[in-house]
Amino acid sequence: MAIVSVTRATLPEPMYATLGHAIPRGGGWTYEPKYDGMRVVADISARRVRLVTRNGKEKQPQFPEVVAALRSLGSRIGHRVVLDGEIVARRRRSRAGAPAASEFQPLQARMHLKDTREIARLSVEAPATLVVFDALRDGRATLTSWPWRERRARLESLFADAPDEPTLRIGETSARGATMLARARRAGWEGIIAKRTEALYQPGARSDDWLKLKLQFRAEFVVGGFTEPRNSRPYLGALLLGAHDVSGRLVYVGHMGGGFDREGLRTMRDRLDKIERKASPFAVAPRTNEPAHWVAPKVVVEVKFAEWTSDGRLRQPIYLGVRDDKAARDVTIEGVSMQRWGTGEIANDAA
Repeated sequence: MAIVSVTRATLPEPMYATLGHAIPRGGGWTYEPKYDGMRVVADISARRVRLVTRNGKEKQPQFPEVVAALRSLGSRIGHRVVLDGEIVARRRRSRAGAPAASEFQPLQARMHLKDTREIARLSVEAPATLVVFDALRDGRATLTSWPWRERRARLESLFADAPDEPTLRIGETSARGATMLARARRAGWEGIIAKRTEALYQPGARSDDWLKLKLQFRAEFVVGGFTEPRNSRPYLGALLLGAHDVSGRLVYVGHMGGGFDREGLRTMRDRLDKIERKASPFAVAPRTNEPAHWVAPKVVVEVKFAEWTSDGRLRQPIYLGVRDDKAARDVTIEGVSMQRWGTGEIANDAA
């Protein structure tokens, strides 16, 4: 199989969604799961397969199992097709709606691998799935000028004879947005995407014909320190967060700098300066890029975040506020992991 350099002259850029804050009113919309993976345009023919990321990088070498599944699809179809989709890592734990769920951390470990033996091993031990949700070209027909409902019908026809296997699947869609959003909350999806059924595909555009409704999860964490600010940021860089393990030790779970305005940074720095101490309160002190200040583990903050990773780290944490009504000793890792599958809310910040 040949791997050919790609330019944006030969393949369309993906179309992007804008951030939405509520399910659109009225009809004319369809809803899909929002996957936490790597967006790719797949260029498929009987001779070759290319997986091209949004910044024009080819990823065939990193995902041979996906390439094999696409090559088989191309052989069945018999002509060139260009598809839009997302490569996701499969969850080891099966939950309601598991085919739509995904976790970014295992995928991240594979995205930049070059060791062919390690790639081969992970393609078997931790295989990925390409979820396809749009068709951009079918033979000589360019589909980007077609409305979504017609592109979807063509996509379904391309997969009509495809075997039901986990490496390559067509994404699900539903006209019932509230139902899909409820499923997303229960199953731990990243969110949902709303698409106008009459929308054309606009390569490279971020359009409000597609809306991403992201789910975030909330939990409380203990502040164990903070870093010095850099550049023009005032007062402090990031809070160093922790939660207690079963032995009562404060375990570092990540750093957080988002969600503050200038006054919020000043107020937080004033609060933490009063409880600063020399020794780290964490069981294992984290390494930081900027000088760290340690504080007595008394301040509890509420945080929204995209994922609680398998190694106990926060992904995309955003500060919501101080919880003076919460005792630091009650903030536990077990409680955080239970909330990971709890209620979510639509995020107000851009992804």
